[in-house]
This record gives sequence, structure tokens and C-alpha cells, in this order.
Amino acid sequence: MKLIRQTNRNFAIIILIVLPQASLLLFVSLDHFLSDEVDEKLKVDELRITEQLRSNPNFISMAPIIEVKQLSKKSAGKSEIKNVFVYDPIEKEKELFRQLSSIKRINGNWYSIKVRHSIIENKDFALAIGLTMIAILLLTFAFLLLLNYRFSKKLWRPFYHNLDVLKHFSFSGKHEIQLKDSKITEFQDLKYSLEKLTNKLQSDFRSLKEFTENASHEIQTPLSIISLNLEEVLQDEHTEENYKKLYHCYQSIQRLSKLNDRLLLLAKLDNDQFNGLSEVNFNRLFEAKLEEFIPLLNEREISMNIHDTGTFIHECDPILANMLVVNLLSNVVKHASTNSVCTLDIGSGAFSLINETSSHIKQEALFERFKKGNAAQSSTGLGLSIVKRIVEVSSLTIQVELAENEFKLTINKA
Repeated sequence: MKLIRQTNRNFAIIILIVLPQASLLLFVSLDHFLSDEVDEKLKVDELRITEQLRSNPNFISMAPIIEVKQLSKKSAGKSEIKNVFVYDPIEKEKELFRQLSSIKRINGNWYSIKVRHSIIENKDFALAIGLTMIAILLLTFAFLLLLNYRFSKKLWRPFYHNLDVLKHFSFSGKHEIQLKDSKITEFQDLKYSLEKLTNKLQSDFRSLKEFTENASHEIQTPLSIISLNLEEVLQDEHTEENYKKLYHCYQSIQRLSKLNDRLLLLAKLDNDQFNGLSEVNFNRLFEAKLEEFIPLLNEREISMNIHDTGTFIHECDPILANMLVVNLLSNVVKHASTNSVCTLDIGSGAFSLINETSSHIKQEALFERFKKGNAAQSSTGLGLSIVKRIVEVSSLTIQVELAENEFKLTINKA
């Protein structure tokens, strides 16, 4: 979830928690205020009625609002305010009233005075005011929420712009990263820190890349010279013992040269130096490469069965796709049992290579560099490491299943 949405969500949750409590408090406060006002009004009305009785003993009651009764004898009593249900002849039902009862002596006569005020009207009035206030609060909160979202979006715009730039940033790029300035001190500090960090990483990346290429070139040149000289020496006549020694040296030089090339390839893969994307048809690629591998397969008496159930097309670097297929077929040639059958299952979403093998290696160590099924083999131990890195760089997934004498490698679209 985006930061702005999370902030607004938290703001909305706070509103949903606070608003009901604020509404209840508002209603209780209004009810208490109106009750006090009603009590004050009842007392004022009682004083007015008392003054009217002084000037006019025949005061007419107005039920159920005002009830005045002349008492035949002295009666003691204190003024009392309470809620009572009284029948209303107009509404023709009992309604709740706030009532002030008192006994007064006026002009030598005793009177029972009861003044009432409808509580329902006050409740309705309080409810109307409360609902109005709640509606105003809701509109205010909604407006503030929208305003907060707009301001936050504007405030965070440089941050999201810089984040998008970082997502598309590559160390192999020639240009320095360009981040957007911000008026916010923390964002500006972050910008300066990121620019400094990325510039340093770019510089280190270029230095490492140059070192890798230079080292590979400097190593490859003497290896090529040694290899050529050994080839010439091997053509001369030697004793069997010397010939074996020279041949072992030649094999070691060839392996070292191959190791140098593969380490350079892994370095390029780790540095994301392959980014020429295009759609690759792996069915056609396997078909073309199998033609090249026929002599090697025939030499080891390995037959290849192809089960084609669909076309595997994937967007990746064509050079890497070619390396992937070559390494997979090389792995079959090196590790499949002699006089065995290898199966290629290829469909629209995945392809698998299944072959019999006599090599023994733990599954968790298959993709580790310099791990080999047989320590006596002349392979570099980097074949499946290269396969795994190509698969990762090409947004594919790899899965290996090991049985007693069977090796199955499956590559799926991610």
C-alpha cells in the first residue's frame, strides 16, 4: 500500500473512532444545556403566573402546560422539578414533560401551581442540532481528508519521482543519476545522499568492469601463446612419458582458458551487461543447436528424443538464450550415461531435459560454482552456475529433480 493511502487510511480510522464519541458528547452536552434552559424558563413562567394571580385570582389553566388550583386549606410543599408523563388532550396521548410544581400563598389564598414544558420538543431540537453538527463535522472531515491527500501528494511528488528514477537506474549507464529537488529538508538530504551513493557505485562498477575485462585479456593472451606453442611441440616426436606430460599441460591450459572465459561471462551476467531484449523462439534454437551437437552426441552414443507440445517464446537477450541452450546441451553430453537416451520436452510455458546420468552430486550444490559431479572430470564446474544466472537474468525459473540414475532440469516462464 502506498504511503499516502496508508496515511489517509489512518486519518480516516481516527475520524471513525473520534466522530461517534464526539457526536455522543455533543448530544449529551446539548441535552444538558437545553434541560437547564427549560428549567430556567419554567421558573420564569412560574413567577409570571404568580404575578398574574396577584392581579387576577381567576387565572385560567391551560392543560397540560399550566395547571393552577386553589387549595381549600394551607398545604406545605417545596418547589420540585421532575419529568412526568401527562395526557395531552390535543395529541390524545401521554407525553413526557418537564414539570415545576410549587405551593404559593397569594393574597391570603393557597395555590398549587404546575408549569410544564414538552421534553420531546427539546429532544427533537437537540437531535436536529446534533445531526446537523455531525453532518457538518463529516463534511469538514471529508474536506480535510481530500485536502490532506492533495497536499500530501504534492508534498511527496519529488520523492516518488526520485523513487521511479532509482527503479530504472542502472550502474552500467553512462550518465549520472538525475534526481528532483525538494523544499523538504529531509527529502533534499536523501537526494544528496542517493546521488553521492549512486555516483560512487557507478564509479566502482566501471572500475570493476575495466579490471575484469583487462584481467581477462591479460590472462587470455599468454594462455593462447602457451597453447599454440604446446600444440607445435606436441607435433614433434617425444618419448611417451614426455608426450603425456606435454598433453596434460595442454589440457590444463585449455581448461584454464575456458575457465577464464566463463568467469568473465559470469562477471558480465552479475553486472547486467546483457540487456538487448527480443523475442526468442527456443524450439528453433534447440533445433539449430542440436544439429551442431550431433557429432558429440553420436560420439557418446546418446540419442535425443524431442516431444514438442507447443512453442516456447520468451523475451530475453538472444546471446544469453544461445548460451543457455549450448550450456544445457553441453551438460547432457558431459554427464549423460554412454549409450543412453535424452528427452527434450518443450511446450509453450516450459521445457525440460531428462537424461540418465552416473554423476553424483547433492541437489543443493548443483548450482554452486566449481562443484562437479565427478572430481576427475575436466569440466570447469561453472556450467550450471552460468545456466542459473542466465535463467535469473532472463526472468525465468529453474527446477531440478534428481532420481537414482535420472537427472531432470526444467525451465519455466516466471
